[in-house]
Amino acid sequence: MKNVTKRIIENFPNLEKTKEINTVEATFLHLAWFFEDPENQDFNIGLLYKHLDNDWLELALELIAQFFREETHLIQEPVLSFIRKGSNEYFNQTQFADFLSERGLKYDKRKLNVYYKRGKLPKTDVEISGTPFWSKSTVEDFCEQEKKRLKKD
Repeated sequence: MKNVTKRIIENFPNLEKTKEINTVEATFLHLAWFFEDPENQDFNIGLLYKHLDNDWLELALELIAQFFREETHLIQEPVLSFIRKGSNEYFNQTQFADFLSERGLKYDKRKLNVYYKRGKLPKTDVEISGTPFWSKSTVEDFCEQEKKRLKKD
């Protein structure tokens, strides 16, 4: 299952279990089918226009961008990023350090800042007003690499 499909399931956990779904759920279900098999599934972007607005429309557009950026790699040097208020998809330095710490790695904001200045962290995914941000997938990948590196030592 692709990461974008997992995000749809997180937002609609009963999507596959319910027989009756509303138009918003149906739109995201069609989007998930496309993500899982884009060679054989068409997605009508008109569904976004007809059935989604506000937060749901933003989520759908964010998922589409993520799909083409991370799953297909058709966008190899992305310049478009979505950072929605309250989103947990991007991390600043404090959140990055907290994420690592919560997973058993001894990181705090100061240590992470030192690693950042020394170029030991992954390239930032987006920078806003001089503040670096990393995507959730970048942070997760770094966490796994650090765990493997520390096991070797």
